[in-house]
Amino acid sequence: MYPIRISLAFILLALLALLLTPMTLLRPRHRNNMGDVSQICGRFMLWYWGADVKIEHPERLEPNSPCVIIANHQDTHDVFFAVNIIKRGTVTLGKWEMLYVPFIGGLFYLAGNIVIKRTNKAKAQKALSIAAKKMKEDQLSVLIFPEGTRNWGKPLPFKLGAFKLAIEAQVPIQPVCFSLRHITMDYKKWCSGTVNVKCLEPIPTEGLTQDDAAPLASHCQNLIEQECIKISQ
Repeated sequence: MYPIRISLAFILLALLALLLTPMTLLRPRHRNNMGDVSQICGRFMLWYWGADVKIEHPERLEPNSPCVIIANHQDTHDVFFAVNIIKRGTVTLGKWEMLYVPFIGGLFYLAGNIVIKRTNKAKAQKALSIAAKKMKEDQLSVLIFPEGTRNWGKPLPFKLGAFKLAIEAQVPIQPVCFSLRHITMDYKKWCSGTVNVKCLEPIPTEGLTQDDAAPLASHCQNLIEQECIKISQ
């Protein structure tokens, strides 16, 4: 039953993307597009999975100034639940291959998200510099999963891109912790469970240099890993 349910979820997500694309065509790549799209998709997916989301300190997801939001990256279901933390004025940083996903890729681009080619370090670094400039000009926050790929329950080292971006833009890091869904959720049930989300205190980057990116990443990783375990109990 689960394979059918997960397959249907992606089909429904693609159909939602198709239906929402005209909304983004009215104002392509507008700073609020991703927030509006995410709130619609997030509510629909919570209903579909019979899930609930509880966010501690939700006000930290709508700061008065830009920030880099980082969160733990777990499994395929992140695409269904992580959208619930994306508010107006926030976009995501994703890999270039996203653009080739039918319907979803087009919406992803039109919603104003930032894409990079991670295999090309020079282009990836240039994309981060452009992103830093865009954050300042458009007062944008950016959501990044610093692990870079799904960890399937086993935390992976944080890559430095998110922290280099925050330092270059001189904006705070906003750590966000998602409960470990392999503990709190049962997708075989109609009412799958609750997704607990905790927004930790923002971490300032004023005065830091790129040499500080690695220790900053390590510090944030420790904070998130410990808190994820706590909110999953």
